[in-house]
Amino acid sequence: MAKKRQFEQLLRPVFEARSTLAWGVACIWMAGVALVLNAPKAALAACSLLALTMALYRAFGAHRLIKYKVSLVGKPTVVMPATHLQKSMHKLGNNLWLGWGYRWEPRHTQRAYEIMKRDLDEVYPPKWWMKYFGNGQDPLKVKGLPWIHGLDMGEKDVILPFDSLKGHCAIIATTGAIKTRLAALVIFQLAMRGDCVIVIDPKGDKDLREICRQAAILSGKPERFLMLHPAFASESVRLDLIKNWDRVSQVASRITMVLDSQESDNFKEFCWMAVHRITNAMKYVGRRVSIYSLKTAMESRTAVESLTSTALRKFFEEDCPELKEALEKQLNAQASAGGKPQKGGIETSSPELAAMIKVFQELVPEDEEQAKLTGLPIKPEELRGLIAILEANREWFGKMIISITPMLTKLTTDDLKGLLSPDYDDINDRRPIMDGKRIVEGNHILYIGTDTLADESVGRAISTMALAELSAVAAEIYNHGTAADTGEEPRRVHVVIDEWGDAVCAPVIQQANKGRGAGFFIWALGQTFSDLVDKFGGNTARAKRFIGNMNNMIVGATQDPDTMALITEKLGETTITVRGQSTGIGSKTEDVGLEFSANSSTSISEKDKEIFPKSLLPSLQDLHYIGFFNRGELIKGRIPVIVEDRKYKPT
Repeated sequence: MAKKRQFEQLLRPVFEARSTLAWGVACIWMAGVALVLNAPKAALAACSLLALTMALYRAFGAHRLIKYKVSLVGKPTVVMPATHLQKSMHKLGNNLWLGWGYRWEPRHTQRAYEIMKRDLDEVYPPKWWMKYFGNGQDPLKVKGLPWIHGLDMGEKDVILPFDSLKGHCAIIATTGAIKTRLAALVIFQLAMRGDCVIVIDPKGDKDLREICRQAAILSGKPERFLMLHPAFASESVRLDLIKNWDRVSQVASRITMVLDSQESDNFKEFCWMAVHRITNAMKYVGRRVSIYSLKTAMESRTAVESLTSTALRKFFEEDCPELKEALEKQLNAQASAGGKPQKGGIETSSPELAAMIKVFQELVPEDEEQAKLTGLPIKPEELRGLIAILEANREWFGKMIISITPMLTKLTTDDLKGLLSPDYDDINDRRPIMDGKRIVEGNHILYIGTDTLADESVGRAISTMALAELSAVAAEIYNHGTAADTGEEPRRVHVVIDEWGDAVCAPVIQQANKGRGAGFFIWALGQTFSDLVDKFGGNTARAKRFIGNMNNMIVGATQDPDTMALITEKLGETTITVRGQSTGIGSKTEDVGLEFSANSSTSISEKDKEIFPKSLLPSLQDLHYIGFFNRGELIKGRIPVIVEDRKYKPT
C-alpha cells in the first residue's frame, strides 16, 4: 500500500513554542513545590517528569518549524581558495564536486507553491530574530529569493560520479549569475584529475584564465598550462589551427566556416572548391599549408598564377620530362607571336605559364587509356583544379576573393600571423608551437581567449577554427581506435565553450553528436536559448537537437521566456496536493422565529504542476543552480567562488 503524502503546514505560527514554555514552567513549578512544601514528593516528581517530557516533545516540533524558517533565510556567499579544494580532491575519487545542495523532490515543489501564495513577511522569521540569531543576511534585501534553496533543511555536498555525467553538459544562466564561476569550479577539478581541458573564452575572463594556470601549478606540472590570447601575444603559444587533417577537403571546410553566414550556400560551395583546389596544389608542390600561406596563395589572380607556374614546372621537370621539347616549341611559337598565347589559350601575365597550360591541356592524357597509348602520366587533379580557377570568370574570382581574403587577412595581421600561422623554421621565436593533437596527447590545459570584445569577427573565426582542429583530432581517435582498445586508461578531453552565441559552430555540433566515442566532452555555456536559435539561423528545431545532445543541464537565473519554457519542458511535471476551503452562512424565517445556519468544508485534491516552477527561474540567487543530470537526478545547489590563493581574504 502506497504511503499517503501528508499535507505539511510549515509556515504557520510556531504554536509548539508556547506549549514548550508552558510545560517547562509547569515542570519547574512542580519541582519547586516538591522541594519547598511538605507534599507527596513521588506524585509531584512524576508530574514534573511528565511535564518535562511534554516540554521536550513540543520543543522538538518547535525546533523543526524554527529550523525550516531559518533555512528560508538562505546562505551567504562562500569564497574558497583553490588550495582548499585541492586538499579535498583525494576524497572525491572518480567524482565531481558541485558545491552544496539537495535532491529536489515533489515535497520541495509542494513547499514552493505553498510559499508562492504568501507574502514574504509571512515566510521569513521576525527581523529581531534574524538580527541576533541569523547569518547576517537580510533575505528581503538580497538579490533573488533565498527561500528557494532553503526549502530543504539539510543541504549536503553535491558529489556526482563521472559515470552519471556521461554525455555533454549545457550551462544556462543570465550574465553574472553563475556560468563563469561554475566553469572555474569544474575546470579546476578536471585539470587536477589530469584530464585534458580546452577552454574557449570569448570574453577573456582573467580570473578563469588564472584558475586554469593555478590548476596546472597545483597538479605539479605547470607546463601543462598553455594560453592563446591575441592581447598577450608574447605570453601565448603558437597554435597551428590547420595542422591536423586527413583529407584536403577538411582544410577547405575549415576556411569556409569563417565566411559570413549571410553568404548564400551556392557561393560558399564555390569558395570551398577554390580553397580545396589551392590547398591541393600547395600539397603537390610541398608548401606547408597555413592560414597565412593560403591567404598569400589566393589573395589575387597573380598569386594563383604564381602557384600554377610552380606546380606546372614541377610536373614538367619531375613527372613528365618527355614534354620538355614540346614546351620549348610552344614558347618559341608564342615568342614569334609577340608573347601572346595562341588562339584557345588562357590569357595570363606570364608567357611561360600560358605555354605550360596549353601544352598541359593539349598533350597530357585525360585518362588511363590515353596514358597507355602515349606513355605519359595522367593529368594530376591538383593541376586541373588550378587551371580551372584561371579559366573561371574574372568577375566570379573577384567576388570569391572579396569574401575570403578579408577574414584571412584579419587572421594574419600583426601578432596573429605568428600566433595562428607559426613559422616552424624561425629559430628566434622561442614560443612553443602546438596543435590539437599535441595538446590532447599531452593532457594540456589550454586557455583560448578569443578577444571577441575587441574584434567580434576575428574572435569567432579563431574559436571556429580551433574547434575544427579539435574535431579533426577527435575524428582521428574515433576512426583509428582509442586508448581503451589497448587496455590503457581512456583519455578524457573536456572542451569548455563559454558564450555559445559566439562559439557554437559546425565542429561543435559534430563533437556533440560523435565526440563521446572519442572521449571528448563538451561543456557549453550560454545566456539564453534564443542566442542558440539565432546562431542556427533561426532554426529552432536544430537548436533543440543540439540541446538534446546535452545529457546534463545546469541552470542559473534566467529571464528569457524561450529558455524558461525549454527548461521546464525538460524537467517535467509532478503532482502536488491542493487544499481548498469554503464557508457559508444563511438565515431563514420559521414559525418559531429567525433561524440561522452555517457550513464549512475542506477539500483536498491533486494537480499536475511543473516540478520546478517556471516563475522561480528568474529569482534564483547568484551562484545558485538547478541541475538535471544523466542518471535522472534533479539537484538544487549552490557553489562557492573559487579564487587564487593570493586573492583569498578570510572573513
